Amino acid sequence: MKWSVGDNVMAKWPGSSLYFHAVVKNMDEDEEIAEVLFEDGTLMDVELRHLKTEESFRPKRAKSPGRSRRRSRSPGRSPGRSPGRKAKSRTVVDGVEKKSPSRSRSRKLPSTESSSSSAEEKRLTVRVQRSESGNATRKVTESITETKTITKGAVIATKAKTLVTESPVSDSRYMVTRQRLREKSETETVSAPTKPVAQLGKSHEKEFGGVLGTFLIYMTIPILPCLVVLGCTKNDCSVTKFKLSMIPRNLHDYYDLESVLMFFGFLLFHAIIYVLPFGYILDGPPTPHGKRLPYRISAFYSLILTLITYGLFYYHDIPITKIHDKQFTLAVTASIFSYAMTILFYLRSLGCQDSDLNPKANTGSPIYDSFLGREMHPRFGKIFDLKLYLYRPSMGGWLVVVFVELHRAYLEHKWEIPTMILLVGGSQIFYIVLEFFWDEAQCPFMFDIKNEGLGFVQWFGELVLVPIVYSLPVRYVAEHPAKTTHLSMALIVIFFIAGMVLIVLSGIQKSRFRINPYDSSLSSMESLPASRPDGQRLLISGLWGVVRHPNYLGEILVGMGWSFACGFENLLPWYYPVFVTVLLCHRALRCDHQSAEKHGHAWTVYCQRVQYRVIPYVF
Repeated sequence: MKWSVGDNVMAKWPGSSLYFHAVVKNMDEDEEIAEVLFEDGTLMDVELRHLKTEESFRPKRAKSPGRSRRRSRSPGRSPGRSPGRKAKSRTVVDGVEKKSPSRSRSRKLPSTESSSSSAEEKRLTVRVQRSESGNATRKVTESITETKTITKGAVIATKAKTLVTESPVSDSRYMVTRQRLREKSETETVSAPTKPVAQLGKSHEKEFGGVLGTFLIYMTIPILPCLVVLGCTKNDCSVTKFKLSMIPRNLHDYYDLESVLMFFGFLLFHAIIYVLPFGYILDGPPTPHGKRLPYRISAFYSLILTLITYGLFYYHDIPITKIHDKQFTLAVTASIFSYAMTILFYLRSLGCQDSDLNPKANTGSPIYDSFLGREMHPRFGKIFDLKLYLYRPSMGGWLVVVFVELHRAYLEHKWEIPTMILLVGGSQIFYIVLEFFWDEAQCPFMFDIKNEGLGFVQWFGELVLVPIVYSLPVRYVAEHPAKTTHLSMALIVIFFIAGMVLIVLSGIQKSRFRINPYDSSLSSMESLPASRPDGQRLLISGLWGVVRHPNYLGEILVGMGWSFACGFENLLPWYYPVFVTVLLCHRALRCDHQSAEKHGHAWTVYCQRVQYRVIPYVF
């Protein structure tokens, strides 16, 4: 039988033998798959052979008394029949007529080894009322089947719940059993499928080298921003010429009150904007425990107010370019704050419920769990999400540093700013605005917000590495103006445009596919059906058919384009693309591992089709 979109069907729930009411939303006759919407709101892929008509589950219409009269029989023809004996009632299950006694009898389940074994079964049926026109109508009601079996000291309890929509029936005595339990053995029960509950971190393999690896990162990671700030000056920018004598030895060189006020003032500035009723509320993706959290999307207003504030500082001659001279003390302040917040939020997580914890950071090791973030989505109230908020001062800080470098170049060269500074600074501003402030709605679906807790990785990465390390190329070309050649400019433009095309197009394809896998704009693209009841279709064509993470490849190309502007005289400016490449390749491994757990066989098939993770023919 051929089905069409919009048909009301009885669909078999994948992984079970149960049929439920559903509506056909999309069809793929080549793969013999239909996407159906169950009454509880679940959208799943079901094979066409597992679709049946609703009529096949309804009882046959009883003949009217006038057309089917019972012939009386003489006592001689039915000698064994008692005149007062009632006729046996009949029920219909899955379209099959079965006889059942009219008298209600208590039925005991087969006994087991334990004499205390017992079973309880409760069913609610659909009540039928007749409308004024005489047509019988089933009311929307709940049908619950609950079975409890106690055997060998263990309790097995299952509950299934479905909804029945209004539809006409022919008999006011019509009763529908919404679920049929098939006994495979004396003590086996069949339950409706449920979504798996995320396991806590003790069952997962440790990442980043486990406790020892995270401890070493704790001890060594602050060296990186200090190396970038102290090692790359106007006089020199070489790792090989870095000396211990360049490290400040006086305490006042690490602490500066003005830097502290700048840092905390900037955090407070973005926190105030975040709580203002700007933008709109977006429901994020399901957490590992099945929750869907709301997010306030208003980063564009944060951008506008940041630019206005910077303009006011410039208009009133406030020396905002001091940020360039205070980058070291700002980095120290941000680092100390990151360590303090990591400890504070780890202590806060000790009082959280299991449903609020990161499944992979609940190992019992304070070092490892605080590094990844033990609490999954820490919030103040219902809307103020700390992980999404940290993106504001992070990307906003990077943007301000770029403005400061361009501002300093303008004060030095006036309107004859070197082309390379304009090219690198302008491209970084374009990247920051387009990637975050213009499209903040994609951030809740990013790997770190969706799958990681709030730990040292988030605090230090967003508040220290992004503003200090990511702005290194523009600061280098501002202090070390190199000779501009047509080749260098061509490499910058080609790599930057290629990277941005990969980032933007892959993001558009992923967003449209996530919202509607059957979007008309994606009609030429191939996808895989889900192989698990709670899974999703996988896009295996377009840019996602070239590598598994085309957006990561775009990030790497953009970073290489900026470093080409710095030339090859010093290697330190190339720290940014190297750091981003290592970071994203490691993240791709972690993402693939989680996708394999989530999608099962469908992910295996996808990996066979798309063999390379980030860089074609390399990785």
